[in-house]
Amino acid sequence: MAQQASGEPSPDAVLPGPPVAVTLWEAGQCRVVEAHEGESLMVALKRAGLGLMAVCGGKGACGTCRIAVPAEWSGKLAEPNKRELRLLTHLKAGPDERLSCQILLSAALNGLEVDTCE
Repeated sequence: MAQQASGEPSPDAVLPGPPVAVTLWEAGQCRVVEAHEGESLMVALKRAGLGLMAVCGGKGACGTCRIAVPAEWSGKLAEPNKRELRLLTHLKAGPDERLSCQILLSAALNGLEVDTCE
């Protein structure tokens, strides 16, 4: 959080939302990623060191932040918008794949499990 010289938080500092735990499966290994309500899954995964290219910066235009979501979680996610669906179709993505930049984290997604698409 940004601080003023006095040590007080600056008035324009963005406070993170409540914590949301995300379980990331990468090459068969599991780890819990700390995330915050209101941020995109892509931001949380990149902060945790996952090598997502995210070339478009989270606009849902490149597909380089693609992840797989188990069926038990996919029904809890918001439906993909037309742009995301069009890109996933173009990329020949599987039915369990989504763009992490298009998944906005909420308390309802605490415990979300995702897998890399590598």
